[in-house]
Amino acid sequence: MDSTSTFRFATLDVFTSKRFTGNPLAVVEVPANSGLTQDRKQQIAREFNFSETVFLHQATGSPSERGVDIFTTTEELPFAGHPTIGTVCHVLAAVTTPGNLQDITLVTKAGKIGAIYDHGRAVARIPHNVHVHEACADWTDLSKTQPAYVYDKLVQQRERCSQSFPVVSIVKGMTFVLIEFPNVEDYLKVLQVGGPGLTSAGRFLDEDWKPSFVGPYFYVVLENDGQSIRVRARMIEATIGEDPATGSAACTLSAYLALEAGGAGKLYSYSIEQGVEMGRPSQIGVEVKLDGTGKGVEWVKLSGTAVLVTEGTLSV
Repeated sequence: MDSTSTFRFATLDVFTSKRFTGNPLAVVEVPANSGLTQDRKQQIAREFNFSETVFLHQATGSPSERGVDIFTTTEELPFAGHPTIGTVCHVLAAVTTPGNLQDITLVTKAGKIGAIYDHGRAVARIPHNVHVHEACADWTDLSKTQPAYVYDKLVQQRERCSQSFPVVSIVKGMTFVLIEFPNVEDYLKVLQVGGPGLTSAGRFLDEDWKPSFVGPYFYVVLENDGQSIRVRARMIEATIGEDPATGSAACTLSAYLALEAGGAGKLYSYSIEQGVEMGRPSQIGVEVKLDGTGKGVEWVKLSGTAVLVTEGTLSV
């Protein structure tokens, strides 16, 4: 790779149709034989300083199949939700006429993700191998996710909450501690960035599921009619701060709740609001269909919109 190589990039706000809300994403287009290394991709992701940056590789076979690498500011991820939706919107919005449905396959480290784009909305069939780990987190672990003064407020009302919290992976490498609170006002709204973070997170993971990203996902169920569920959520993690929209966590939570509800072949629909408290409201859609036993997940679909914010050239 020449020292003066340039790459086209775009930034988008994802899980929103309004600029400066939702979750920002950078998409860097990588030509074939560019020589761009994984280490340099990590440096570029740190430079953008978004929760994730996508490196979208030029198609080498079928034009509808594109390889992607997804990086946070500190590590590469096998899969993430808002990069998936943002990338689908970025690629297909440019070639789709109103009312003309298009499709694409993104090849991630977690597997192939088939997606469609219709009337401005991306719907992606998410790779999944849902696993509930044997270990649970507890209130001592919860104390590590928040500044001490916030935890002191929460712990005064802990009797209204569960005393343990499930640890769930949507795929190997993407794991969330699912922390349910009884209401928004007394719990979700008081959360703050600034806790030291979950320590020795690997201890939550069953042996064959190591290593993995592990983050806390706080949520309140607002409405539930048995099939359509509305949720308010926050994702606050020590290395990235607060995330305005976390598609992988939304898929993890939705799959877990669907399995808890059960029902052979049943379809559940989740509408998840995130980023409200930080002034970047996001709307995440997830559908989960259980298999014929009602004890496994047949498929997970993640959906959302995205809006272009900037375009430019990156010099490397």
